[in-house]
Amino acid sequence: MASSSSVTSSMLSDPKSRSAFEQLLITLSKRFINLPIEAIDDDIVEALSQVGDYTGVDRCFVYLLNEADGEWAHLTHEWVAEGVTPHKQGMQPLHVGPLRWLMDQLSAGLIVHVANRDKLPDEAESLRVLYEALQIRSALLLPLMTRGKFVGALGLSCTTVSKIWSEENVSLLRIVGEIVMNAIDRHRSYSKLQASREQYRSVVQDLTNYIVRWKPDGTPLFVNSALCRFWQMSEEEFLAKNIFEHFPPDEASQIRQKISILTIDNPFNTQEHHMQLSDGTVGWHEWSDRGLFDSEGNLVEIQSIGRDITQQKRAREELEYRQQLENLILMLTLRFINLPPDRLEHEITDALREVSEFVGGERTYIYVMNEETDAADLSYQWVADDAVPTPSSLLRLPLDEHLWAVESFKQGQPVVINHLDDLPKEAENLRQMLKEIRSVSLITVPVLLHSRLYATFSITGANDNNPWNKDTIYLLRLIGEVFVNAMERKAAEEALANSEERLRSTIDAVADGFYDWNITTGEVYVSDNWLENRGLLAGANIWTLEDWQAFIHPEDRLRVVELLDTHLQGRTTAFECEYRVRMPGDKFRWTLDRGRVIERDGQSKPLRMVGVDRDITDQLADRERLQQADARLAHLSRVAMMGEIVAGIAHEVNQPLHAAATFASAVNTAISNRDPDCMDRVAEMVQKISKQINRAADIIRRMREFVRPRPVRMAKFDLNELIRESAEMPGFGSHCKNIRLSFDLDESLSPVIGDRIQVQQVIVNLLRNAFDACHMAAEKCSHSPVVIVRTLPFEERILMQVVDNGCGLTTDTEIEPLFNAFQTNKEEGMGMGLALCRSIVASHHGKIWGELNSDHGMTFSVLLPSDSERERG
Repeated sequence: MASSSSVTSSMLSDPKSRSAFEQLLITLSKRFINLPIEAIDDDIVEALSQVGDYTGVDRCFVYLLNEADGEWAHLTHEWVAEGVTPHKQGMQPLHVGPLRWLMDQLSAGLIVHVANRDKLPDEAESLRVLYEALQIRSALLLPLMTRGKFVGALGLSCTTVSKIWSEENVSLLRIVGEIVMNAIDRHRSYSKLQASREQYRSVVQDLTNYIVRWKPDGTPLFVNSALCRFWQMSEEEFLAKNIFEHFPPDEASQIRQKISILTIDNPFNTQEHHMQLSDGTVGWHEWSDRGLFDSEGNLVEIQSIGRDITQQKRAREELEYRQQLENLILMLTLRFINLPPDRLEHEITDALREVSEFVGGERTYIYVMNEETDAADLSYQWVADDAVPTPSSLLRLPLDEHLWAVESFKQGQPVVINHLDDLPKEAENLRQMLKEIRSVSLITVPVLLHSRLYATFSITGANDNNPWNKDTIYLLRLIGEVFVNAMERKAAEEALANSEERLRSTIDAVADGFYDWNITTGEVYVSDNWLENRGLLAGANIWTLEDWQAFIHPEDRLRVVELLDTHLQGRTTAFECEYRVRMPGDKFRWTLDRGRVIERDGQSKPLRMVGVDRDITDQLADRERLQQADARLAHLSRVAMMGEIVAGIAHEVNQPLHAAATFASAVNTAISNRDPDCMDRVAEMVQKISKQINRAADIIRRMREFVRPRPVRMAKFDLNELIRESAEMPGFGSHCKNIRLSFDLDESLSPVIGDRIQVQQVIVNLLRNAFDACHMAAEKCSHSPVVIVRTLPFEERILMQVVDNGCGLTTDTEIEPLFNAFQTNKEEGMGMGLALCRSIVASHHGKIWGELNSDHGMTFSVLLPSDSERERG
């Protein structure tokens, strides 16, 4: 028996209460049938509320296990009585690992009835502590199962009452759990279906062709937005309807027959058939079907790609009806069938001439609606030789100036003017336009595409002796549709060509070697080409991560794994790495590996990664030869530069040598005088002599280092220090003594990554150019010449600028040619300095550019990679 604070749940045992609760179950079952997905969560909470009211509990809730690992549970739905604190916000998520006793019971399909938390067994101590913290006195937990698997629990709890449940009560509540679980299952299935649809949609949603994937029984699985727009249906509406319901019965029977003959050996079929449109009319589509078969050869799905050919079909029918126009229409129609896109403009212009001459017009033109500008653009025209040329004012017509005609066009109604007097008052703009081109009559037929105004097809006449008739309207309307279909087909073919080009690029990449890594299982699928790139036989397509790593050169393996881990952690958008792979015979070749994680779970844990690799051994060899050639060219440039500043070298070296000689003479004098106190002075003089000789040796060492041929050495160095050292090189003072050199250097910069000598060559070139410009300006201008060297951080890189106020260029267009080889504005320049600078900076993955200053001179900027950028990358 229950204690004095216990309550036996007999409410549902009462016949009336039980009947009412059974009626509630029926109501809930009906409610969740065909319930919109977006309403399921709210209706589950409402159902919990009604169950809670009937049973008299304080809280009614649903916990669902994490599908990935089952170690965490989420409180997905909750109802609480008035005055009871909800747990949904504070209990997310709940770690169920410690609740092993409870989980064992529920996973075995057993109902857990906790009449009093204090009487729980010792092995349920974790559950008792949890209930005590949550102020739960008693609870009933029913396992939620789907396909025999435990996925969560439906719970009812009381805060102050020890509640005892009868088996009859529990059996009714188990039905509630099944109803709730069915709704949750449906919601989950829909979510997975939506995810699958998104994968398809990302590939095909933007295509103009129609795409649908369906089962042999007519059940649609996927449809793209183009087909939905054609049917004027939402995606949900289309997927809710059987494919065969879109066709007349005889057509549906023919489609079934054609699908039935698809085989593994002959899985393709192209056909034309009727399509029942949303307005009840019948149109035509051309569809290419591809059958998808299971391992036993059974047809399981059909993927169909189609295009609307309704307009072409109707055009052919109308051609048969209008016998007097048959020859012209047939000729023009055939001309535009399979017309190459580059011939479209010529053929439309020629056809406009033929149509205009046939009906007696002097000019024919097509305006295409431009929704962005709310205007009509003149896209094609033909004008007779003796007619007035089309003025520029007619190349674009604002639609708001011709609203009276636009409304008729949108309704598919033509505008026929046999004389200017026929024009209404609101058409004054059109009257003036016709007078300007000396036309007195006009016929304009709208061309609609997918029920919207796409273009207008017009003919004007210079006289009113030949009034426009129904045959002219028919001809223009039909030919206009042919033209528009050709224009639309051209746009579709261009889009398809672009898509095919992108697909071809992808296939080319995949052809080099493709892999698909299931990170959860560790299984890696590799393509046959991936195997062939490593000298292995095709067919062994399933690998492990360890297998892949074993083929990496031992010296590269740690670097590759570190870059891969960085990408898996989400710190980079893609994985890209060059490394060596082992080939048969213990030979190694270089490969470029590019990959990306394409699927992560809710905690951003990577689940799946795909990628391609390419053999770049020959490419790297070419790159090395090119770098060697660039290095030789840079060396020759430095040698040539030293020849130009040799006078400065003599001057700079002579200064310390002269000083050393002076100090040596002073020492000699002191010793000759036999002065007993002279030794301190002699020691001081000897130190000065040593310092000056070291200074001269330093200058010569820097010159030798600057011009000595050497391989490229990428390392960290202090850019500010290199700038100061470069500025001290001989040659900058010989003819520029009146030029002030100023430094604005950020001393907090990170080290630069690059070849120190090559970067110094860039600095020296830019300084020489700046000094030369200032020297030329000193002869022509009154302002004081100044050269400023500046460094600062810029977008995680380091920016160096050399600014002068000398004789710069006059326009921005003159800057870019300076970076071309043999291009210079100096009388004695070779034109190689800036070209070499750009080559060196590009090899450092940097950027160099020039800009005109607002007052005098120019600023040359160099952007270089920094050590901090490499660490973050």
